Amino acid sequence: MSGATETHGGNTAGDSERNTPIATGTAAGTATPVGASGSRPSSGTRRFLARVEKKIDKTIDVFKRKVGPKEKGAGSREASEASTTAPTGKTWPIVAQALKMTLAGAVPFIPDPFKGPAEALLNIIDVFEQAKSNEEEMEDLKARCSLLNESIVNAIKGRDERLLSTELKESIGRLVKGIHDTFLATMVQYSTGMAAYVMVEDNSEVVNEANENLDRILQCFWIENLISGALTLSDVRQTVEGHTLVLGDIHKTVQDQKRWMVQLCATTDNHFKSVALDKLKHVPGAAYDSQELAKVNPCFEGTRLKLLAGIGRWISNTALEEQETRKPIYVLDGIAGIGKSTVAKTVAQHAAAINSLGATFFFSRDHADRQQAAGFVHTIAYQLACCDASYGRAIATAIDDHPDSLHKVMAQQFSTLVAEPLNGMLKQRATPLVFVFDALDECAQPDGSDILSLIITSISQLPKVKVFLTTRPELMLRIEYQSTSLANCFHLQDIEALIVDSDIWLYLDHYLSPSNIQKVFKGTTWNSWAPEKPQKEQLVSLSNRLFIFASTATKLILSHQGLGPESTLASILALKPKQGMVELYQKVLEIATPRNILKPSEDWDLWLVGFQTAIGATIVLQYPLSVKALERLLEPQSLNLEPILSNMHSVLAPFDNGPNPTYKIHHKSFPDFVTNGDLCPKEFWIEESKHHLQLAKCCLETMNQQLCFNICQVPVSDQYKELANLPELNKEKLTEELKYAVCNWATHLGRSNIKFFDKKTKQLLKQFGCFDCFKKQWSQ
Repeated sequence: MSGATETHGGNTAGDSERNTPIATGTAAGTATPVGASGSRPSSGTRRFLARVEKKIDKTIDVFKRKVGPKEKGAGSREASEASTTAPTGKTWPIVAQALKMTLAGAVPFIPDPFKGPAEALLNIIDVFEQAKSNEEEMEDLKARCSLLNESIVNAIKGRDERLLSTELKESIGRLVKGIHDTFLATMVQYSTGMAAYVMVEDNSEVVNEANENLDRILQCFWIENLISGALTLSDVRQTVEGHTLVLGDIHKTVQDQKRWMVQLCATTDNHFKSVALDKLKHVPGAAYDSQELAKVNPCFEGTRLKLLAGIGRWISNTALEEQETRKPIYVLDGIAGIGKSTVAKTVAQHAAAINSLGATFFFSRDHADRQQAAGFVHTIAYQLACCDASYGRAIATAIDDHPDSLHKVMAQQFSTLVAEPLNGMLKQRATPLVFVFDALDECAQPDGSDILSLIITSISQLPKVKVFLTTRPELMLRIEYQSTSLANCFHLQDIEALIVDSDIWLYLDHYLSPSNIQKVFKGTTWNSWAPEKPQKEQLVSLSNRLFIFASTATKLILSHQGLGPESTLASILALKPKQGMVELYQKVLEIATPRNILKPSEDWDLWLVGFQTAIGATIVLQYPLSVKALERLLEPQSLNLEPILSNMHSVLAPFDNGPNPTYKIHHKSFPDFVTNGDLCPKEFWIEESKHHLQLAKCCLETMNQQLCFNICQVPVSDQYKELANLPELNKEKLTEELKYAVCNWATHLGRSNIKFFDKKTKQLLKQFGCFDCFKKQWSQ
C-alpha cells in the first residue's frame, strides 16, 4: 500500500503547474491515456485564484485543526500530515491531497473492473487543483470530495485489506467509479487539440449537476453498506457531523447532506397517536420486532454478506444503469429451512436503523391472524402511522374522512388509507421506504394470491418504495411473481455451495467453540470438551446448505438432555447425507424419549399419550400458551407437560426460563416432518385433525366451567354504561386459557374436518346454542 501511495500520491498539494495524463478504465479494467500534459490554467482560472484566497482564509485554520490530527487509516494519515503543511489559503489542495492519499491506498484492493477509473481519478484530481473557482458551487464540490474521502476511509479503517469482503471492495470500486465519471462530466476538451482537461468555470449548472450526482452516489454507498452491515451508523454520523462542523457555514449543500443523514439515522420515536388509529385492527405479532418473533434471529455476523450486499444495492439503486436494481420488488424464494426469515429480519432491522423501514408483516401458518389477509392493510397503515408523525396525521385524517374504507375490500382499503394520503409525502423522501413481507406462502389461499396481487399492483407503485418479499416457491405464487416485470427474483438455494458452506462454518465454529461450550456446560464434566475441526467440517457437509440443520444440530449438541454433547455429535455425524434433516428430527425424537422406559410397556404407552398431547397441541395452537395455561386447557387429558416439552428444546423455543415458560415451534420444518406419516415414525406421528378436535372440546369444556354471568363483577349501577365509561374491571377470572378458548374454539372445530359429532361434542355445542349452526354447515 505504501508503494501505491508513493506512486499515485507523490504530487504536492500546491503543484498546480503539473498536469499528468488522464486515464479512463475500460471494461477490462485497463488504463488508456486520453489526455496530454503541459497545459496551464486559463486566464479566467488565474483571476479566480486571487478572489478565492480571502474567502478560504477564514476557514483554513479550523479546517486544518479538524483534518490534520484526525486518524483516517494508512493512506489518510499521510494526507493529514500533508494537510498541516499545506500553504495557507489553499483549502482545495488539502481536500485533494487527502482524497488522493486515500485513493492511492485503496487502489490495490479495488477489483479489476474499477481499477482503471480509480487510477484515472488520481490524475483528474491534479487537473482540479489547477481550477480553483471561487463560485459557491465549486466550494460545494470541494466539500463533497472531503465527505467522499471520509466515507471511503470509514469503510476500510482498522481492517486488514486482505480480509475485506469482495462485496465491500466492489462497493468502494463503484463509489470511486461514480466520482470519476462525475468529474469527467464536468470537464471539456480544449479545441486546440492538446486534449487537456480543465474545469468549466463559467457553467454553474454543470457543477450543480456534479454535486447532485455526488450526493446520489454517496447516498447509495451509505445505504448499500448500512443494509449489508459493512458500515456502522456511528461511522457515517461522525463523518457527516465532523465535516459540517468545519464547513457548514460556507457549504449550504453539505448542511442539506447532514439533514439527509439525520433523517437516515433517525432513532427518535416518531410515534403519532390518534383516536382514529385505534380503529385499525392491526396485527401486533406481524411486526419484525414483536415478541412473537423474538426467537427468529437475524443473520449471524459475517454470514450472508454477498446476499445482503446485493439487497443493499437494490434498495439504494447503486447500479442505476442495471435494470434489476430499478425494480421495486425483490422476491427471495427458497425451500424450507434455508434461512429466508432470518434474512428478512436482518433487512428489516437494518432498514429500521436508518429510518428507511415502512412496514413489516411476517406471515405464519401457526397464528390465525397472520395467515389471512384480514388485517394486512390495517397493519401496514398502523405501522406507517407509527414510524412517521406526518404519515400518522395523514392516515388518521383519511380514517376520519372515510370511516367506511376500513371495511372495504383490500385494494380499496390500501388506496384510501395509504396510497392517496401518503403519495405526495413519499415523493419528498430523501431515502427509499422499505416494506418487508416474510413467508407469504404461509398465508392461506386465496388470501396469499390476493396479497401478492396487491403488492404488485399497488404497494410497489408508491413513489420511493421498495418491497422485499420472501416465500417458498409455491406454484400459485411463483407463476405470478415470476411473470411480472416489476420483480427481481432471487432463488436462495442458487447461492454457490462454497459461500453457504462458509457461512454455516462461521455459525458452527462460534457456537461449538471451546469458550461457548465451557459457558453452556459450566460446572459439568462436559465443559472441557470441544469438537475437532474435521467433525465441524462433517457437520457442514451434512447440513446440505440448510441453516436449519446447523441450528437444530447445534441446539441438540448443546442440550443438557441426552447422553452428552460428545455422544450426541457422534450420533448426528452417523446420519446419512441428503437425508440429514429427516434423520436429524428422528434423532431429536429419539433423544427426547426417556431412557428409563422400556418399549413396549404400560409406562411407554402412557408417555406416548403425553407426548402426543403436548406436541400435538403445541403444533395446532393458534398462538402459544404458557405451560400452566395449556395444562389447564387440556385437562383431564394433560399430564405434566413441562418435562416432555423441555426435552424438545432443540426444536421448541421457550420464551423464558421461569417456572411457567411458553413454548413455540422453533421452525416450521418440524411440524412439516412430524405431521407427515411417510417421514415421521408411526408412534410419533401427529394427526392434525385429531388434535384440532381435541382442542375444540377442551375449549368448550373450559368455557362451560369458567364462564359465568358478570364475570368481571361490574356493579349493577354500571352494567348499562358504555365500556369506555366503566370503572376498573375485575379481570381475575379472565384466565389465559379462557381467553384462548373463547376466541379459538370454532377455528379448531372447523379444522377438525369432523362430519359426525360424538355425544359429548353435541352436548357441549348445544349448551352454547351452536349445534344447529354447525350441523347446517356440515350438511352443505
